[in-house]
Amino acid sequence: MSILVATLLAIYGLSVLSLCFNVWKTARLLRSPQSSVAASQSKGPLPSLDVVIPVKDEVDHIGACIQSVLAQDYPIRRVIVVNDRSTDQTAEVVDEIQRRHDRVERVDVDDLPHGQYGKPHALHVASSRYAADLLAFVDSDFQLAPNCLRTLVGQLRARSLDWLAVMGRPELSHFWERLLVPLLGAVTYAWYDPRKIADPKWPDAIGSGFLLVRRERYEQIGGHGAVAAAYDEDSEIMRVAKRAGHPIAYVLTPGLFTLRMYGSFQRTARGISRTFIGGLKTLPRFAVTIGALNFVSLVPFGLVALLVVLRWLGVPVPWEPGWWGWIALHLAAATALAQLIYAGAGGPRRYALLHPLGAAVLIGICIRAAGHLRRGRAIEWRGTSY
Repeated sequence: MSILVATLLAIYGLSVLSLCFNVWKTARLLRSPQSSVAASQSKGPLPSLDVVIPVKDEVDHIGACIQSVLAQDYPIRRVIVVNDRSTDQTAEVVDEIQRRHDRVERVDVDDLPHGQYGKPHALHVASSRYAADLLAFVDSDFQLAPNCLRTLVGQLRARSLDWLAVMGRPELSHFWERLLVPLLGAVTYAWYDPRKIADPKWPDAIGSGFLLVRRERYEQIGGHGAVAAAYDEDSEIMRVAKRAGHPIAYVLTPGLFTLRMYGSFQRTARGISRTFIGGLKTLPRFAVTIGALNFVSLVPFGLVALLVVLRWLGVPVPWEPGWWGWIALHLAAATALAQLIYAGAGGPRRYALLHPLGAAVLIGICIRAAGHLRRGRAIEWRGTSY
């Protein structure tokens, strides 16, 4: 019995040391210049740029998004708003801005062919309007800092890239957003290290709701028409570009733009479920994710409870001081990791103390998403069933 307990203790200790290594690796990632962008300016003549904004039922946010684009310190050629079957007053808001700014153009998309997804299909329909040297695809719930586009164009040129996927700072206004979205980001970057995405030897990639690309390279792969049937079109188009040999990168730019997240718990859970299905894709990945969340945030509390109960029952535990020592290190490492995750997302650091609750809820969402994937059930998103 004592040999079995010692073996379990050794395995647990090695796992805790692995967690400590990941805390160190996460700290390095957040400081890495390869995954972030300095506030630099693009030098020399600027290439022409079209900004393309896909929108569906975003009457409350599309105006602020367009205004932030128009306020850029970059000579934008056109702002093309692709209105994908909106049923609210989105078109009227865009019309009002068009009357005051002749650079703004609206393209209406009225149907969605069977087997395709709304956003990539709409962007493909509008592609005949794209004529600039560079294209910036910006989701309609983003707000850009005035130097955003100039800085990112400078990065694209300085690093000789064809594609640049960009992640800004999430706006977290509700409790469940603040608790769950940073953990979602941690899961995403655990599977897709931003530093590896630019490496042509690493086969995978992720995208984002902000893509900057050279138009000729975009057209070479068929644009969004190549991913119109892809559930995670932002990431899939980056994978297609990488397979075609185009230089790509993914960068973290919390100071260049903000993105509105989900809001209520129901919308947050649905949005995270959709992200899990598109990003994890396979049941083994779901299983690993659930196991990792459980180990990091829940296992140490379960072990504390087990040891307390065994002592209360008078059951001797071999190597008990070793267990308590590893548990203490485990809790310290998990808390440190949570601090890094929540600070990196720009949220309140005190939420790091609630990471066991967040992990438990995220595990529940992950299990539900895995069930959807296994059964092939449809997902409702923005009024459309996929």
